[in-house]
Amino acid sequence: MKYLIILLFSILIFSCQTKVGKHNNIDGINIDKLFKKKFEHSLISRGNNFPNFRYSKDSMDLFLIALHENIPIADFKKKTNFSTERIKKIEKLLISKNWLHYVDGKPKPAIFIATEKDGEKLFNSSIPIANKIVEKIQNELPKIKKKFSKTEISETQDFEKWSFLILSNVLLDSWQIDNVEKEYLHKEKRPERHGKNYYYSIMENSEKNRETFGIYGNQYEEKDGKEISIYGNSRIGITNVSTENIISSSDNEIFTEIANDFKPKLMKILTENSYYFHKKHYDLDYLNEISFEEFFIWWYHFMYTKATDIMNTKGMLKIPKNGNFEYELSE
Repeated sequence: MKYLIILLFSILIFSCQTKVGKHNNIDGINIDKLFKKKFEHSLISRGNNFPNFRYSKDSMDLFLIALHENIPIADFKKKTNFSTERIKKIEKLLISKNWLHYVDGKPKPAIFIATEKDGEKLFNSSIPIANKIVEKIQNELPKIKKKFSKTEISETQDFEKWSFLILSNVLLDSWQIDNVEKEYLHKEKRPERHGKNYYYSIMENSEKNRETFGIYGNQYEEKDGKEISIYGNSRIGITNVSTENIISSSDNEIFTEIANDFKPKLMKILTENSYYFHKKHYDLDYLNEISFEEFFIWWYHFMYTKATDIMNTKGMLKIPKNGNFEYELSE
């Protein structure tokens, strides 16, 4: 099984805002209101690929959010009481880390940033693709269930119990996302930042016990010396891990087969909609901030989350009441 490791660091973000251009300040957010918003830092990485600097020092992360929101630097300076020299030092450090760059003489963030308004647009823009993914999964459902019937799990448990994990995590997320990176984005390495390779984001999250924007993903916790995986969007942690939710190595091979069987269908959907994806990279105002690849890999999380919710509405899968499915991968 190929793992995508997403490390979430909850942090209260202060920033400031006066929008200009395409992002007019139509929602009435002023500097003081934006200073009170909550944001989270997220990392997509493997191995020893992490930021090697304190990104919250001197409000550097807040500065990036301000730039994303087109806040005049003068407003940021006034709010933070920073000197021009101090701002220049922040810019210089962020540029050296590939977290900031200049476009047409203006500083722009070089990592993915999404406010609540951005998240709403990203979800809405993902609906046409999510519907296509769901339609394809629905067509493949008999084959998927047939493969599931070959697992050891199926001897004691039904497909419905495992439907959330299989149709969301196996088909679209942990068992699949490496394929999205390598076969759709054609990326063997993630963006290089100060000698490390990782994707990075700062996204707004107003809910304490729920993942950012309700995006489904994997969490990991230790219990009785074992690593328990939790797939979902709730942060309640381990509740009552059932020993029945064990994926043996042979069952994991079958799950991998299920993901690989669906891979060509998913790649076809993504490839056929590349023009739409690139258009949204521009329409949603990320073109001058991050590469298409970095934009897409974060947007893909919104996409499969929307597809999962649609499948839940259609009764194709059953999301646990607490929002999480707990399981253990056996060696």
